Amino acid sequence: MKGGGILFLAANTPRSQAYAQAFAAHGIVLDQVILFDRPGAAQPGKAELAAPPNIAVAAPLPDPRIPLIQSLDGLAKQVHRIEAESVNDRAVLTAVQAADAGLVIYSGYGGQLVSRELLSLGPPFLHAHSGWLPDYRGSTTVYYSLLAGDGCGVSVIGMAPAIDQGPILARRTYPAPPVGVDIDYFYDSAIRADLMADVVAQWQKDGPLDPIPVSEGGADFYVVHPLLKHLALLSLGAEDAD
Repeated sequence: MKGGGILFLAANTPRSQAYAQAFAAHGIVLDQVILFDRPGAAQPGKAELAAPPNIAVAAPLPDPRIPLIQSLDGLAKQVHRIEAESVNDRAVLTAVQAADAGLVIYSGYGGQLVSRELLSLGPPFLHAHSGWLPDYRGSTTVYYSLLAGDGCGVSVIGMAPAIDQGPILARRTYPAPPVGVDIDYFYDSAIRADLMADVVAQWQKDGPLDPIPVSEGGADFYVVHPLLKHLALLSLGAEDAD
């Protein structure tokens, strides 16, 4: 394994805000951060971001009013900013290669796949997937899991070219969120960040984690239909009624 430090490779997104805030809450100090933005993404004039709801949940909700760069400045020894639309931009690849990290924590833009070229640079890339793997692979699996009554699973994996097929390093089941908590904007990011922070803290203390042995199987899911998403949200109210 190259280097030895931990690199946080992050797009300028609410999920990256959740990761940075969770790392800070755990007292984690990283070696380097590469923050890549879409052109114009950080320009003024955006609507004011809402505060997290004051509701007790299983994992601390991120506060989107705290700028990501503010959290990163106190989190890492070096923060590099790159203007790029994609994690696979040549400038990002060059920066990751120069970082010579021993581990990369990845939090990118939704829907982008990390290229084989980037994954082949040497260090393992860790990703937190909001689904219990291998049972729930693919997109928006949190809603399918809620519909099945399985709560909300999170799996931290070593990334591989095949989607959600890398070695599973940690898994945890979280309860369904209370009514009134936005899943996409708050809860999904919160539970991913919570488990990832625990994994990073353990990695820093004990070194690389061994993969969890799992049976073959599972299913691939695709972007949830709005009707199914609505039914999943209605199920939260039904649980409260019980």
